[in-house]
Amino acid sequence: MQQITRDVVRGQLPRRAADTNKGSYGSVLAVAGSMAYRGAALLCTEGALRGGAGLVYLASIEPVVQLALTRTPECCICGCRTDASGGIRPQDTAALRSWFADRQTVLLAGPGLGENAGAVCSGLLGKRPPWAAAVLDADALNALADGSLRGELPEHTVLTPHPGEAARLLHMTTAEVQADREAAAQQLADEYRCVVALKGHQTLVAAPGGPVWINTTGNAGLARGGSGDVLAGLLAGLLAAGWQQGRTALDAAMTAVWLHGAAADRCAKRRSKTAMLPQDLFEDLGALLVELEA
Repeated sequence: MQQITRDVVRGQLPRRAADTNKGSYGSVLAVAGSMAYRGAALLCTEGALRGGAGLVYLASIEPVVQLALTRTPECCICGCRTDASGGIRPQDTAALRSWFADRQTVLLAGPGLGENAGAVCSGLLGKRPPWAAAVLDADALNALADGSLRGELPEHTVLTPHPGEAARLLHMTTAEVQADREAAAQQLADEYRCVVALKGHQTLVAAPGGPVWINTTGNAGLARGGSGDVLAGLLAGLLAAGWQQGRTALDAAMTAVWLHGAAADRCAKRRSKTAMLPQDLFEDLGALLVELEA
């Protein structure tokens, strides 16, 4: 395995030239949130904005949208109807596909989608999806595990499973994944033909055919709900911002997991591993980027 280092990340960060505008840094559509998991949409949307995307759209139900606008008024809104389970009505995905058909947009799907995630993801990803790239997290990974969407993923897709989700994707047990994390990450990348960030202690990033990269930043303060939502959004934002500069999905995944962990290490010193929250990471992320961009 190769290690993701500060120098590697510094070289992969998207650069922001003086003569650019919001169109220079791509767009992200975050399809996230439900009545039960409203905060997930907020965290991933802010992560995408902080990751540098020029435009970030949130597609969600009205209660989630209203809450998101109080935290990040910078995001654009694609309002969706609520289905009986409290999630996004799957039929509304047709309008999203149509609206973004002519845009080079990164799809971020999964955080907080809830129990109807399978139907929502089928609508987003089935039959030649229009997305330039995709980041699939949380409930989108559970939807992917049944096999029906495996051949429908955009060419430049990143999966961000924790060990339990990886086990479902590989049809094995979590213990088997944890027994050989490197092999599991590589198998996922090869079987699904995409980049994989296998989360956990020392997150692994793999691409089809290898090699596998190991990240040594981060700490146990990330072991709480919402940390993965921040990472997924940050990854999507970096992917969108770096796309026109020749950065790849692998570059974005490596950069995101290192930044996420390094920000958590700083945050733990301020807040403690016990008291730190995923939303606290954004302050430390900003300080870290100031240093890396100097």
